Amino acid sequence: MLRFSTGLRNYLQGFGSLQEAMWGGVLKIYTGSQPASPDSAIAGTLLSTVTLASGALTQEVLSAGSLTLTNTSGSVNTLTVNSVEIMGTAVSYDGSQANTAALIAAMCNRKISNPDYIVTSSGAKIIITAKPGTGITPNTYTVAASYTTMTGTAVAMGTEVAGVAGVNGLQFQTVGALLSKYGTWSGVNSTTGTAGWFRLYASVLDAGAASTTLFRIDGNIGTSGANLNLSTTNLVSGTTLTIDQFDITLPEA
Repeated sequence: MLRFSTGLRNYLQGFGSLQEAMWGGVLKIYTGSQPASPDSAIAGTLLSTVTLASGALTQEVLSAGSLTLTNTSGSVNTLTVNSVEIMGTAVSYDGSQANTAALIAAMCNRKISNPDYIVTSSGAKIIITAKPGTGITPNTYTVAASYTTMTGTAVAMGTEVAGVAGVNGLQFQTVGALLSKYGTWSGVNSTTGTAGWFRLYASVLDAGAASTTLFRIDGNIGTSGANLNLSTTNLVSGTTLTIDQFDITLPEA
């Protein structure tokens, strides 16, 4: 059964498209049966890692900047990244810096800016993270805020976390209602065994541990009628596996 992780479903409801979320990712094939949820840790033996044309994979690091609140009254009136407003409405101090930072993050996530960002908070700090697929582009973008009485310390994008561009991640194209593979998807099998299930990981580093925030899609493998159909499920170490077709269709309801 094709299953979407909690992190991916949350992203699709508020931040971006499926193509955007999974662009630049990697597909890994394992023995055994797929876990009950993509939020679960991986199970089985890794047989093959599929990248763009079997190329060596560099996984993306999402650029991040921040604003840390440093006063206990007033309001934050604007919050911009590279001179683009991402908050939309002033936020007044709400009892504590942590509460206020959380309100600012929520306000930013409700507003659609261009480009858009994923905003979280930790204590008095508001963390602004670029979206998948942006790589090094947001690094050095200026983070700035305007205030009434309130004060804060802003650091540029790429300072909180330096963005790194992914290399040889998988690509997609939209064909009608389908999200389909684009380009050559292949990998040299690392182990001999019977393919049972796959996990499609997004572009950022993911070691396969249990997570409710990472973007993942799990599915079963067979020779027909499966989420991923192969000519044979018996994979041999050292041979190249090529994925001829990979389509995802969102349900009507």
